[in-house]
Amino acid sequence: MKIRVAMSEDQEPVATEALLPATEEESYMHSLLVVLGKTLFAGLPISGIVLGAVYLDQCPRQPLVPIYLMLLSIVVLLLLGLSCVPCGNGTDQQSALTRHLRAVTLLFLCAWFIAGSVWVYSIYPPDYESVGQPSFCHRTLFLFAFGVTTTLHVALALALLLALSILVGIFIFKAVLPYGGHGSRGGP
Repeated sequence: MKIRVAMSEDQEPVATEALLPATEEESYMHSLLVVLGKTLFAGLPISGIVLGAVYLDQCPRQPLVPIYLMLLSIVVLLLLGLSCVPCGNGTDQQSALTRHLRAVTLLFLCAWFIAGSVWVYSIYPPDYESVGQPSFCHRTLFLFAFGVTTTLHVALALALLLALSILVGIFIFKAVLPYGGHGSRGGP
């Protein structure tokens, strides 16, 4: 990283970092880390597809739990795949089709997650012992679906809490600074 000296408005030297394009080695490492991260993240949805398929008829208490698990996993993999699609014409702008497909997929994912939460939590705790009974649900299938759904609820709650904390921090920061948060000179 190169440091260059620029002059501020009041003619005092200020050190700034030059924005240089990444070297080929840095770009390669970044790409490698992104691929590795996405591959590791894809393991959970693949597990959901496999468990849902293996135990498809093993939850008579709520037969939609394995379908919920499989379809949720497929949609997450689709979104992961859409994040790998190159950005159109090289301007770092996604094509309109990719944007619309991602938006529709996210809307579906939200609705499906709400429905799946109702299906999973409404049968808690199922009967794990009486195979063939209407109240039975396979332990591995149910606990995986329950764990994934609960983890997603916790992650969403933490994200909401973080966003609200940042928003409150911005309001406090603006209230404390003179001139509405625009520094000592004021302005728009």
